[in-house]
Amino acid sequence: MNKNLLKEIVIKLQKLGCDESDVFFSKVDTISSSSRLGKIEKTEKSSVSEIGIRAIINKRQSIVSTTNLEKSNINILIDKAFQMAKVVPKNKFCGLAEPKRIKKVEKSEIKKLKIYDSFEPSIEMIKEKVISLEESALANKKINNSEGAEIAFSKNSFCLLGSNGLEIEMEKTHSDYIIAVLAGSKSSMEREYDYKSKVFFEELGNFEKIGKEVSKNAIKKLNSRKLKTCKSDVIFDSKVSSSLLRNLFSATNSPSIIKGVSFLKDKINKKIFHKDISIIDDPLMEKKLRSRISDCEGIESKQQKLVENGYLNFFFNSLTSARQLKQEPTGHASRSVSSIPGVSFSNLYMENGTFSKSEMIKSLKKGLLITELMGSSINYSTGDFSRGASGFWIENGEISFPVSEITIAGNLRDIFKSLVPADDLEFNFGVNAPSCLVENLTLGGK
Repeated sequence: MNKNLLKEIVIKLQKLGCDESDVFFSKVDTISSSSRLGKIEKTEKSSVSEIGIRAIINKRQSIVSTTNLEKSNINILIDKAFQMAKVVPKNKFCGLAEPKRIKKVEKSEIKKLKIYDSFEPSIEMIKEKVISLEESALANKKINNSEGAEIAFSKNSFCLLGSNGLEIEMEKTHSDYIIAVLAGSKSSMEREYDYKSKVFFEELGNFEKIGKEVSKNAIKKLNSRKLKTCKSDVIFDSKVSSSLLRNLFSATNSPSIIKGVSFLKDKINKKIFHKDISIIDDPLMEKKLRSRISDCEGIESKQQKLVENGYLNFFFNSLTSARQLKQEPTGHASRSVSSIPGVSFSNLYMENGTFSKSEMIKSLKKGLLITELMGSSINYSTGDFSRGASGFWIENGEISFPVSEITIAGNLRDIFKSLVPADDLEFNFGVNAPSCLVENLTLGGK
């Protein structure tokens, strides 16, 4: 959409009597293909354009959105946003950023982030790759079924303009794959999956190797056993350890702090991890999925240590929640076209430790290596934690046998305090962590 047309929308809202307003345009182009049992199931090419309009009058804010970009419909939408903003409940903390707070984003700065892949795979190429991905897994005779594979490439262009002078234009790309296969027989059936997401298509990796690795991992799970309920040290494989950082984010998300439902609400500048642990939110990393120069409210994005030497440094906030907490904005506002700004992380990760995962395994007389998590029951007010899990039992420093149908339980306070990271950090998602050793969790079994 022409940027001048977006500016016209803001001007029309001002003329109607809005105190503040912004308009968000997004266009997402996607190509994808999926296969199952060696046959293409679905191939899609889509393009979705959407516009969202936010109006603020006397601390009352409304937002409306549409995929119908006809001028007549846009005019209807403008009036709707205006009328809604006159009657919705007040929020004394809402509002756009003061002009002096807005980070002016230069195109050269965005270019340095390398978040746009100029290479666009063809539909035929994606079809070829997805078949290769699944067939390489199915080539193993012990793999007897597949839930399918899918590869997708998307290109997102967006523009956000505000009555306060905010102006953000950006293009990003995103590529991912997922595959899930089953090994064994009716008496012993195990599922294994793999998923990865990258900015650049070529960084997804070699699909034949990926398929072969998935099949090997599925076979390793065969003849799994159940455990008796016990207490045990646990290693979260790097494939699943990022979930612990997502738990940390949920507990340090300012809306949770405001509501008083976080067990970390009084832990700013207090030690919550081991002294050697640092957890970083870095929006300025190259080739990363959630990199940016500013957040969606125009607040400058910068690298920040959420946890440094074990101490908690800040709560993630937006302008609204920062005002409520009487804090400085951290630059973590995020939104979709159809929503008001919320709070999110950028590229959140835990720094590597000094031990390898294999050294961690060798250090355990008995323990559990978790390679898959499912379901969850987490009370963020208390920190109580419970999740379904599967993986491998460790005895005398070696992998002994696969285990399934178990529940791990503990408290996030204790998990964070005892956690030791390995040195196998990889950046495959928006949240990343190395494998982590955690002491003395309850394992619920038979």
